[in-house]
Amino acid sequence: MTGGDYRYSTGMAGGRHFPSALIILFTSIFLLTSFNLSAQKNSDIGVFAGTSYYMGDLNSAVHYAMPSFAAGPVYRHNFNARNSLRAHAFYHGLNYSTDGYSGYNDVLPGRLFQPKFVDLGLDFEFNWKPYKTANRKTKASPYVFAGIGYNFFVFSDGNTNLQNHVTLPFGFGYKVNVGRWLSAGLEASARKALSDKVDGVTNPPVADVIVPFGNNDWYFFTGVFVTYKFFKFWDDCPTYD
Repeated sequence: MTGGDYRYSTGMAGGRHFPSALIILFTSIFLLTSFNLSAQKNSDIGVFAGTSYYMGDLNSAVHYAMPSFAAGPVYRHNFNARNSLRAHAFYHGLNYSTDGYSGYNDVLPGRLFQPKFVDLGLDFEFNWKPYKTANRKTKASPYVFAGIGYNFFVFSDGNTNLQNHVTLPFGFGYKVNVGRWLSAGLEASARKALSDKVDGVTNPPVADVIVPFGNNDWYFFTGVFVTYKFFKFWDDCPTYD
């Protein structure tokens, strides 16, 4: 394609890939609920709430431009005090406007778009310090994580050129124990979309491509979380210390 080739359309919601997204969603739910009771003593469940925002062809430089609300459940299985596997399902919006960005004003209608998505992910998490949720011996720790995910739209806001896509999530955070049952923390993360149609626009003019974004889109989350420890008995009983 040439630098002047734009692809965009408006109309009713798409959803060509929605069946595949449902398969992934149900697979994720199965993974979240398939741990047996002995494994659940090392697991915790909670909720994340914060903001999401988009960076790509229609916003190549401004972080936190037009942020949207994001929230959803988090499940974490702790292999040991350092390593965990977690899954999440975040409902979120990605807002962007075609008005005011160079190279698009004469091609696309100048209005705000506010599509809604569900972001699914399975991540490996590493604690920089030994940490157990709601454990009296481990107070706090920074952590990093990376994994693989899938993002699908549930409301297109009239943009029928949106595309469901695989993502590469990664990020960092800080968590602390709060009382005998809870853990809380702050987290910031990025999603590298393996698609250039998160916004429904592809192949911008060469002059508008900003390294390292290129043609593929990104989106980001920032927020807080609270998790609850399953079967706190194991940490309270000296036999399991």
